[in-house]
Amino acid sequence: MTGQDAIELQTMLKEIQGQAAERTLTSFGHEDARRIGSAAAALAERDHLPIVVAVSRGTQRVFHAAFAGTTAEHDDWVRRKINTTMRHEIPSLEFVLRHQLSGHAPDWLDQQEFAIAGGAVPIVVAGITVGAVAISGLVGSIREDHDVAMEAIRSAHPRP
Repeated sequence: MTGQDAIELQTMLKEIQGQAAERTLTSFGHEDARRIGSAAAALAERDHLPIVVAVSRGTQRVFHAAFAGTTAEHDDWVRRKINTTMRHEIPSLEFVLRHQLSGHAPDWLDQQEFAIAGGAVPIVVAGITVGAVAISGLVGSIREDHDVAMEAIRSAHPRP
C-alpha cells in the first residue's frame, strides 16, 4: 500500500467513524426497522439498484427485500455483513478499513459466518448496538453499499 493509499483509507475511516451520531437513534422497534428498510428499498427502486436490503433488530430479520440483478448469494452476504457488524459493534466498512490499514488480514474470522466487506451499519440506542441495516450488490467501490445504508438511515430518521 502506498502512502497516498493509506492517507485515503485513514480519511475514509475517520469519515465512517464520524457518522456515529447518525447511527444513534432514541429507540429502535420493528416500525423503525421497517422504515429504514423501506427507505433503502425506495432508493433501490428510484435508482434501479441491483441490491438486497436487510434490517435486523437484535437477531431477528425485520425487513428483507431483493431487487432485480441479485441472487441468493447477496442474501448470504447481508447475513454475514450483519454478523460482522453485530459482533464488532462497528460498521462492516470500518472493520475492513481497520484491517487494511493494519496490514493484517483477519484470517481468524470464519468467512462462512462473517463478511469482510462494507455495507452493514449498526443501529445504536443508548450506547448499545441493537440492530443493523445491510446492503449487498453494489461493486463499484469499497463503500457503495455502506453509503446506501447510511442514506436510508438519514432518510428514515432525519436530523433536526
